[in-house]
Amino acid sequence: MIQHMRGRSDHAVGLPSFLSFFGPFTWTLLLIVGAYSVEASEEMRGVWIVRHVLKDPEHIRKAVETAKQAGLNAVFVQVRGRGDAYYQSSLVPPAENLPKGKQRFDPLALTISLAHQAGLEVHAWVNVYLSWLPTETAPRAANHVFNQHPEWFMVSADDIDMGRLNLKGQNLVRRGVEGRFLSPGIPEVRQHLIGVYEEIIDRYNVDGLHLDYVRYPNSHYDFNQISRGLFTQRYRFDPKNLRKTATDLKPDLKERIWKRWRTDQVTALVGEVHRMIQRKKPWVKLSVAVKPDFHKAYHEFGQDWIRWINKEMVDFVVPMLYALKMDAFSLRVQEARKYVKKGHLYVGIGIYLHDTTTETVAQIRRARSLGAKGVVLFSYDSLLEKPNLVDRLKRETFSWPSKVPRMGWKQDRYGQTEAR
Repeated sequence: MIQHMRGRSDHAVGLPSFLSFFGPFTWTLLLIVGAYSVEASEEMRGVWIVRHVLKDPEHIRKAVETAKQAGLNAVFVQVRGRGDAYYQSSLVPPAENLPKGKQRFDPLALTISLAHQAGLEVHAWVNVYLSWLPTETAPRAANHVFNQHPEWFMVSADDIDMGRLNLKGQNLVRRGVEGRFLSPGIPEVRQHLIGVYEEIIDRYNVDGLHLDYVRYPNSHYDFNQISRGLFTQRYRFDPKNLRKTATDLKPDLKERIWKRWRTDQVTALVGEVHRMIQRKKPWVKLSVAVKPDFHKAYHEFGQDWIRWINKEMVDFVVPMLYALKMDAFSLRVQEARKYVKKGHLYVGIGIYLHDTTTETVAQIRRARSLGAKGVVLFSYDSLLEKPNLVDRLKRETFSWPSKVPRMGWKQDRYGQTEAR
């Protein structure tokens, strides 16, 4: 609305003389209407804050202040990175880089307090299956899931077992894998993760739960013995032997069955998280950061995010559209807009890729012009590193106040349905 008014400013030069005929009452009315229009503007303006910021109270305070100064209205704070907690937990160990003893504090509680005072939403960002480092160093905490349940971790098609500390000379990072992932196909893994997220929802006044790494690392996973056994028991063939013989006439069908099954395991978790939130605090928003190419997301990563949003399992999706070229960026936004029929679509923008603030501003404006309901910037670190970006966002891109978009299908904290 504001952009539309600005675009027509040259045509409004003659208004004052016309309005003077009606006197000061008309000016007062216009000011009230204008103020309402600005206040009623709705757009997600978020930023991802990586977990290392949360280890120090002053860094948290600065992050919240910076987000406010930039004209943002939401922060996505990474409170779970590698099977740990940047909050008070009875289920999982605190992150190893958090202060101890008298210096100990609750990063999530502090973030919520400061952000809500500043008028910002807080979304607890959690890494889902990615649960430990790719190195051969074990977690120090005895109750870390890697130490307690190594049998829950993924195994590759060539038998690289992420649950073994000794990877026998294999380098996961060189294999394109970020770390050690839990297996989606094991029911106990889902139970464990639901318990972790339920604890966050129960204990903290978060506005949303934001799922990341809710996927496989690539198409070569997961052949965990437990998961593989459950699949074989149901479908009567081994997924590692899809093309067992040259005379097998159904390899394509078997491969489709396998892809659907592994994807369904991830979807099952997303569905359970949704139901848990609806049962506990239905006003809390559930969202996912997803691979931008949804065809590849499904076939390689087991991430059926178009289904999740259109079946109302999540409230909004954030495709990570990290691209330098505007044409590629625009195409991905348009494609997502075409297929996302329910919920909200917010565009993830990789500002760390941009050489100039002009590129960041241009992509935000393009996402807006293509109909996205908002953006989430990656990341806060890059927001600090780029000179004048915060000031430019506030002066140009986010120069008017905006609330996070309402969701007509959500209840508020008082049991009322949000107005559309």
